[in-house]
Amino acid sequence: MSAEPDAPRVRVPGHEEELTRQWLAQRHRQVRPARPASAVVLVRDGADGVEVLLRHRSGRTPLGRIGLPGGSLVDSDADPCTWYGPAPDEWARALGLADRRRVRQHVVAAVRELFEESGVLLAGPADMDLVQDARGETWGASRSSLEEGDESLPRLLGDRGLGLRTDLLRGVGRWLSAPHSPRRFDTVVFAAALPPQQELVHRPEGPVLQGWFSARRLLSEPAALPGPDGWLGESGVVALEEVSTPMTQLVLRRVAEHRTAAGFLLSPAGCRGPVPVVKLRTEAEHDDLATGALYTVAERVDPVG
Repeated sequence: MSAEPDAPRVRVPGHEEELTRQWLAQRHRQVRPARPASAVVLVRDGADGVEVLLRHRSGRTPLGRIGLPGGSLVDSDADPCTWYGPAPDEWARALGLADRRRVRQHVVAAVRELFEESGVLLAGPADMDLVQDARGETWGASRSSLEEGDESLPRLLGDRGLGLRTDLLRGVGRWLSAPHSPRRFDTVVFAAALPPQQELVHRPEGPVLQGWFSARRLLSEPAALPGPDGWLGESGVVALEEVSTPMTQLVLRRVAEHRTAAGFLLSPAGCRGPVPVVKLRTEAEHDDLATGALYTVAERVDPVG
Protein backbone atom coordinates (compact mmCIF):
# COMPACT_ATOMS: atom_id res chain seq x y z
CA MET A 1 0.00 0.00 0.00
CA SER A 2 1.41 3.40 -0.91
CA ALA A 3 1.03 6.57 1.11
CA GLU A 4 -0.97 9.56 0.02
CA PRO A 5 1.38 12.06 -1.67
CA ASP A 6 1.03 14.60 1.14
CA ALA A 7 1.03 12.16 4.08
CA PRO A 8 3.86 13.05 6.50
CA ARG A 9 6.43 10.27 6.80
CA VAL A 10 9.87 9.53 8.23
CA ARG A 11 12.46 6.87 7.48
CA VAL A 12 12.60 3.80 9.68
CA PRO A 13 15.96 3.81 11.55
CA GLY A 14 18.54 1.38 10.20
CA HIS A 15 18.66 -0.70 13.37
CA GLU A 16 14.90 -1.39 13.10
CA GLU A 17 14.75 -2.27 9.42
CA GLU A 18 15.21 -6.05 9.67
CA LEU A 19 12.47 -6.58 12.23
CA THR A 20 10.16 -4.22 10.35
CA ARG A 21 10.63 -6.10 7.07
CA GLN A 22 9.91 -9.39 8.83
CA TRP A 23 6.66 -8.01 10.25
CA LEU A 24 5.52 -6.56 6.92
CA ALA A 25 6.19 -9.90 5.21
CA GLN A 26 4.04 -11.91 7.64
CA ARG A 27 0.71 -13.12 6.35
CA HIS A 28 -0.91 -13.19 9.80
CA ARG A 29 0.29 -10.20 11.76
CA GLN A 30 -0.26 -9.81 15.48
CA VAL A 31 -1.09 -6.24 16.50
CA ARG A 32 -0.62 -5.61 20.20
CA PRO A 33 -3.06 -3.36 22.08
CA ALA A 34 -2.01 0.25 22.55
CA ARG A 35 -1.19 1.40 26.07
CA PRO A 36 -2.52 4.89 27.00
CA ALA A 37 0.18 7.50 27.64
CA SER A 38 0.74 11.26 27.71
CA ALA A 39 3.61 13.44 26.51
CA VAL A 40 4.37 17.17 26.60
CA VAL A 41 5.98 19.45 24.03
CA LEU A 42 7.53 22.10 26.29
CA VAL A 43 8.61 25.09 24.17
CA ARG A 44 10.38 28.40 24.52
CA ASP A 45 11.82 31.02 22.17
CA GLY A 46 15.47 30.66 21.22
CA ALA A 47 18.08 32.35 19.07
CA ASP A 48 17.45 29.86 16.27
CA GLY A 49 13.66 29.60 16.42
CA VAL A 50 11.42 27.63 18.74
CA GLU A 51 13.25 25.37 21.16
CA VAL A 52 11.84 22.11 22.55
CA LEU A 53 12.77 20.26 25.73
CA LEU A 54 14.07 16.76 24.97
CA ARG A 55 15.32 14.10 27.34
CA HIS A 56 17.42 10.94 27.21
CA ARG A 57 16.13 7.53 28.24
CA SER A 58 18.39 4.56 28.82
CA GLY A 59 17.98 1.11 27.30
CA ARG A 60 15.81 0.02 24.39
CA THR A 61 12.69 2.00 25.12
CA PRO A 62 9.63 2.34 22.85
CA LEU A 63 9.63 6.04 23.78
CA GLY A 64 12.95 6.50 21.98
CA ARG A 65 16.39 7.16 23.42
CA ILE A 66 15.68 10.86 22.89
CA GLY A 67 12.12 12.05 23.25
CA LEU A 68 9.53 14.30 24.84
CA PRO A 69 8.80 14.18 28.58
CA GLY A 70 6.05 11.63 29.01
CA GLY A 71 5.01 8.14 29.98
CA SER A 72 2.18 5.75 30.73
CA LEU A 73 -0.89 6.62 32.76
CA VAL A 74 -1.14 5.33 36.35
CA ASP A 75 -4.24 4.70 38.44
CA SER A 76 -3.57 7.57 40.85
CA ASP A 77 -3.70 10.06 37.95
CA ALA A 78 -7.49 9.69 38.17
CA ASP A 79 -7.63 10.81 41.83
CA PRO A 80 -9.66 14.00 42.45
CA CYS A 81 -7.80 17.29 42.66
CA THR A 82 -8.39 20.99 42.07
CA TRP A 83 -8.43 22.06 38.43
CA TYR A 84 -7.89 25.59 37.15
CA GLY A 85 -8.81 25.89 33.51
CA PRO A 86 -10.66 23.55 31.12
CA ALA A 87 -12.58 20.90 33.05
CA PRO A 88 -12.40 17.16 32.27
CA ASP A 89 -15.59 17.37 30.16
CA GLU A 90 -13.98 19.99 27.93
CA TRP A 91 -10.84 17.91 27.56
CA ALA A 92 -12.97 14.85 26.75
CA ARG A 93 -14.53 16.69 23.81
CA ALA A 94 -11.14 17.96 22.63
CA LEU A 95 -9.50 14.54 22.84
CA GLY A 96 -12.43 12.60 21.40
CA LEU A 97 -12.62 10.33 24.45
CA ALA A 98 -15.83 9.28 26.17
CA ASP A 99 -14.11 7.79 29.24
CA ARG A 100 -13.90 10.74 31.68
CA ARG A 101 -11.63 8.83 34.07
CA ARG A 102 -9.11 8.22 31.32
CA VAL A 103 -9.33 11.85 30.28
CA ARG A 104 -8.40 12.93 33.82
CA GLN A 105 -5.51 10.50 33.75
CA HIS A 106 -4.17 11.86 30.46
CA VAL A 107 -4.17 15.46 31.70
CA VAL A 108 -2.75 14.67 35.15
CA ALA A 109 -0.15 12.32 33.67
CA ALA A 110 1.08 15.09 31.36
CA VAL A 111 1.66 17.45 34.30
CA ARG A 112 3.12 14.66 36.44
CA GLU A 113 5.56 13.36 33.83
CA LEU A 114 6.73 16.88 33.00
CA PHE A 115 7.40 17.55 36.68
CA GLU A 116 9.11 14.21 37.27
CA GLU A 117 11.40 14.53 34.29
CA SER A 118 12.18 18.25 34.22
CA GLY A 119 11.12 19.86 37.51
CA VAL A 120 8.70 22.15 35.64
CA LEU A 121 5.35 22.21 37.47
CA LEU A 122 2.12 23.45 35.86
CA ALA A 123 0.27 24.09 39.11
CA GLY A 124 -0.66 27.00 41.36
CA PRO A 125 -2.71 28.10 44.37
CA ALA A 126 -5.33 29.89 42.23
CA ASP A 127 -6.48 30.20 38.64
CA MET A 128 -4.19 33.17 37.95
CA ASP A 129 -1.22 32.05 40.06
CA LEU A 130 1.60 29.66 39.30
CA VAL A 131 4.30 27.96 41.33
CA GLN A 132 7.38 30.07 40.68
CA ASP A 133 10.10 27.70 41.78
CA ALA A 134 9.81 23.92 42.12
CA ARG A 135 13.38 23.49 43.27
CA GLY A 136 14.58 22.90 46.80
CA GLU A 137 14.99 19.91 49.04
CA THR A 138 11.26 19.44 49.76
CA TRP A 139 10.20 19.56 46.13
CA GLY A 140 13.10 17.32 45.19
CA ALA A 141 11.92 14.63 47.60
CA SER A 142 8.36 14.92 46.27
CA ARG A 143 9.58 14.57 42.71
CA SER A 144 11.47 11.39 43.62
CA SER A 145 8.40 9.99 45.40
CA LEU A 146 6.33 10.53 42.26
CA GLU A 147 8.88 8.75 40.09
CA GLU A 148 9.02 5.79 42.47
CA GLY A 149 5.24 5.55 42.68
CA ASP A 150 5.11 6.29 46.40
CA GLU A 151 3.17 9.53 45.92
CA SER A 152 0.38 10.70 43.61
CA LEU A 153 0.36 14.11 41.99
CA PRO A 154 -3.24 14.92 43.05
CA ARG A 155 -2.41 14.17 46.69
CA LEU A 156 0.88 16.06 46.52
CA LEU A 157 -0.85 19.15 45.14
CA GLY A 158 -3.74 18.89 47.60
CA ASP A 159 -1.36 18.74 50.58
CA ARG A 160 0.22 21.99 49.39
CA GLY A 161 -3.04 23.78 48.59
CA LEU A 162 -2.32 23.73 44.84
CA GLY A 163 -4.35 22.87 41.77
CA LEU A 164 -3.58 21.85 38.20
CA ARG A 165 -3.22 24.75 35.74
CA THR A 166 -4.88 22.90 32.88
CA ASP A 167 -5.28 26.21 31.06
CA LEU A 168 -1.52 26.14 30.40
CA LEU A 169 -1.85 22.99 28.28
CA ARG A 170 -2.79 22.78 24.61
CA GLY A 171 -3.80 19.61 22.79
CA VAL A 172 -1.52 18.69 19.89
CA GLY A 173 -2.86 15.27 18.94
CA ARG A 174 -3.40 11.63 19.76
CA TRP A 175 -0.77 9.36 18.24
CA LEU A 176 -1.31 5.62 17.73
CA SER A 177 1.87 3.57 17.41
CA ALA A 178 2.49 1.65 14.20
CA PRO A 179 0.99 -1.88 14.20
CA HIS A 180 4.40 -3.56 13.95
CA SER A 181 5.68 -1.97 17.18
CA PRO A 182 6.29 -4.59 19.90
CA ARG A 183 5.10 -2.08 22.53
CA ARG A 184 2.36 0.19 21.25
CA PHE A 185 1.02 3.43 22.74
CA ASP A 186 -2.05 5.62 22.35
CA THR A 187 -0.32 8.87 23.30
CA VAL A 188 -2.04 12.18 23.88
CA VAL A 189 0.51 14.89 23.11
CA PHE A 190 0.06 18.22 24.88
CA ALA A 191 2.01 21.45 24.44
CA ALA A 192 2.97 24.13 26.96
CA ALA A 193 5.30 27.09 27.25
CA LEU A 194 8.05 27.15 29.85
CA PRO A 195 6.38 29.09 32.70
CA PRO A 196 7.90 32.42 33.74
CA GLN A 197 10.31 32.17 36.69
CA GLN A 198 10.61 28.40 36.29
CA GLU A 199 13.56 26.55 34.85
CA LEU A 200 14.76 23.00 34.35
CA VAL A 201 15.82 21.26 37.54
CA HIS A 202 18.70 18.91 36.79
CA ARG A 203 19.52 15.99 39.02
CA PRO A 204 22.49 16.78 41.27
CA GLU A 205 23.98 13.37 40.57
CA GLY A 206 24.81 11.72 37.26
CA PRO A 207 24.96 13.09 33.70
CA VAL A 208 22.68 15.75 32.23
CA LEU A 209 19.78 13.90 30.63
CA GLN A 210 17.73 16.78 29.24
CA GLY A 211 18.18 20.00 27.33
CA TRP A 212 16.72 22.63 24.98
CA PHE A 213 17.10 22.21 21.23
CA SER A 214 16.07 24.25 18.21
CA ALA A 215 13.42 22.18 16.43
CA ARG A 216 14.46 23.53 13.04
CA ARG A 217 18.14 22.85 13.51
CA LEU A 218 17.64 19.43 15.09
CA LEU A 219 15.72 18.25 12.03
CA SER A 220 18.43 19.37 9.63
CA GLU A 221 21.72 18.29 11.20
CA PRO A 222 23.21 15.89 13.78
CA ALA A 223 23.44 17.26 17.32
CA ALA A 224 25.16 16.64 20.65
CA LEU A 225 22.12 15.24 22.42
CA PRO A 226 22.00 14.70 26.19
CA GLY A 227 22.82 11.40 27.83
CA PRO A 228 25.52 9.38 29.63
CA ASP A 229 29.15 10.09 28.83
CA GLY A 230 30.28 8.41 25.62
CA TRP A 231 26.86 7.30 24.40
CA LEU A 232 27.29 9.22 21.14
CA GLY A 233 30.65 7.61 20.31
CA GLU A 234 33.67 9.40 18.90
CA SER A 235 31.69 11.85 16.79
CA GLY A 236 29.82 13.24 19.79
CA VAL A 237 26.74 13.89 17.63
CA VAL A 238 23.85 11.86 16.21
CA ALA A 239 20.99 12.39 13.78
CA LEU A 240 17.64 12.70 15.51
CA GLU A 241 16.00 10.00 13.38
CA GLU A 242 18.42 7.40 14.72
CA VAL A 243 17.48 7.88 18.37
CA SER A 244 13.87 9.11 18.42
CA THR A 245 10.41 7.82 17.54
CA PRO A 246 8.48 8.84 14.42
CA MET A 247 6.02 10.65 16.70
CA THR A 248 8.78 12.84 18.15
CA GLN A 249 10.16 13.66 14.71
CA LEU A 250 6.78 14.52 13.23
CA VAL A 251 5.82 16.69 16.21
CA LEU A 252 9.11 18.58 15.89
CA ARG A 253 8.32 19.21 12.23
CA ARG A 254 5.16 20.99 13.32
CA VAL A 255 7.07 23.06 15.85
CA ALA A 256 9.74 23.99 13.29
CA GLU A 257 7.08 25.55 11.05
CA HIS A 258 6.73 28.45 13.53
CA ARG A 259 9.09 31.29 14.35
CA THR A 260 7.93 31.73 17.94
CA ALA A 261 6.70 29.52 20.76
CA ALA A 262 3.48 31.55 20.92
CA GLY A 263 2.93 31.00 17.21
CA PHE A 264 3.10 27.25 17.70
CA LEU A 265 0.89 27.22 20.80
CA LEU A 266 -1.78 29.33 19.12
CA SER A 267 -1.72 27.40 15.86
CA PRO A 268 -4.03 24.48 14.97
CA ALA A 269 -1.10 22.23 15.96
CA GLY A 270 -1.39 23.43 19.54
CA CYS A 271 -5.02 24.25 20.21
CA ARG A 272 -7.87 23.57 22.60
CA GLY A 273 -10.29 22.47 19.92
CA PRO A 274 -10.70 18.87 18.73
CA VAL A 275 -7.23 17.42 18.36
CA PRO A 276 -6.27 15.27 15.37
CA VAL A 277 -5.94 11.52 15.84
CA VAL A 278 -2.87 10.26 13.98
CA LYS A 279 -2.38 6.60 13.14
CA LEU A 280 1.15 5.53 12.26
CA ARG A 281 1.83 2.72 9.83
CA THR A 282 4.94 1.41 8.14
CA GLU A 283 5.32 0.75 4.43
CA ALA A 284 8.02 -0.22 1.97
CA GLU A 285 8.79 2.07 -0.95
CA HIS A 286 7.20 0.76 -4.16
CA ASP A 287 5.86 -2.18 -2.08
CA ASP A 288 9.34 -3.72 -2.21
CA LEU A 289 9.51 -5.51 1.15
CA ALA A 290 12.96 -6.97 0.50
CA THR A 291 15.04 -3.92 -0.40
CA GLY A 292 12.75 -0.88 -0.65
CA ALA A 293 13.26 2.04 1.71
CA LEU A 294 11.02 1.77 4.77
CA TYR A 295 8.91 4.67 6.00
CA THR A 296 6.59 5.31 8.93
CA VAL A 297 3.58 7.19 7.57
CA ALA A 298 1.24 9.40 9.62
CA GLU A 299 -2.45 9.24 8.66
CA ARG A 300 -5.32 11.27 10.13
CA VAL A 301 -8.15 9.04 11.32
CA ASP A 302 -11.44 9.42 13.18
CA PRO A 303 -11.28 9.28 17.00
CA VAL A 304 -11.02 5.72 18.31
CA GLY A 305 -12.73 6.26 21.69
